[in-house]
Amino acid sequence: MRMLIKPRFLGLLGILAVAACDDIGTDLGFEDLTAEQQLELAVLADEASFDVAVTMTSVSNDVAVAHGQTVALQARTLNAEARAAFHEARREMLAGNHRRALEVSDIARRLVARSLIATGGVPAVEDLIERLEDLLLTLDNDVFDNPEALRAELEAIIAEAHALLEAGDSVGAAARAILGEQRARFRRGQHDRRGDVDPDRARLEVSFAGVAVSLAERLIADQVVPIDVAQPDASGRRNRWLANARHMLEHAQQALSNGHFARALHFAQHAQWSALKAVILPGGITEDELDAMVVLATELHEQASTALGANPDIEPSELELRILGRAGDLLEIGIRKLEAGHRRGVAALWRSAVMSSWLIR
Repeated sequence: MRMLIKPRFLGLLGILAVAACDDIGTDLGFEDLTAEQQLELAVLADEASFDVAVTMTSVSNDVAVAHGQTVALQARTLNAEARAAFHEARREMLAGNHRRALEVSDIARRLVARSLIATGGVPAVEDLIERLEDLLLTLDNDVFDNPEALRAELEAIIAEAHALLEAGDSVGAAARAILGEQRARFRRGQHDRRGDVDPDRARLEVSFAGVAVSLAERLIADQVVPIDVAQPDASGRRNRWLANARHMLEHAQQALSNGHFARALHFAQHAQWSALKAVILPGGITEDELDAMVVLATELHEQASTALGANPDIEPSELELRILGRAGDLLEIGIRKLEAGHRRGVAALWRSAVMSSWLIR
């Protein structure tokens, strides 16, 4: 029998609705700067946007240490330097030294990039870019002040990161991807709640994250999506991604407890993505893995549809119906992407599977 929606979620009737939002102004009094520079500098107006970048790397470093990577100690030092540099950049911005602030913030992002590369190499850069590509596929309009503006920003940043990576500049590529991550955090919130999201929405996303981690653990235990034994250290990397997902979930839960709702939502979505990476290992997705994800998402959506109508005495809530509808939309998007040859469609399938699992748990 399906669980009833908890009371704290009942008021969240606007979830996942498509909203038409006005663009936020990026002119913070920096008339001498280009539009792109204004966007980069605007990140410094939101301390949380660089805090999440450093925390994201800290989690990766902690997992690396736990798995015996001694180089992670060096990575931690680089990360600490990055945090200090971000604060220095913010001080320069507040002092009116805009160009110096841009220079120092770029240094900070490059330090974060070097920290990630120290423990993950070039694949870690590819993961950063992939994360942004997956975010575009699963972008929920109800948690960003202007989703279309964010989409345009991320598409440009992804293109730049790919170009830098192809040119052999892995640090530069990672730094641009980190900026994309920061822009996503900066855009979280609504016009009347700048920099934050609805508490119920954050609670829901953290709940999704818990389901995603549990689903990944079950799939791995049951070998529903088997390891590609041809990949070096496949089992070890799977365990690291699962540990990363658990750490991100802990950060999301702690942020939620502290009332930091945008931060909670941000890390909750990272937990869900890391859980996907644990199921679909990096280094290339096989056709068998893709087929397995299509079957999984389809079956879970069918089970969720059945569960919502299983008890004639209980009417599904509007929230449940919206989540079911969104899961169905993502299922269709994922299948279309795969049929068109875009393997990142697996991200939409995973998001659909998580939502359906949440409805039937």
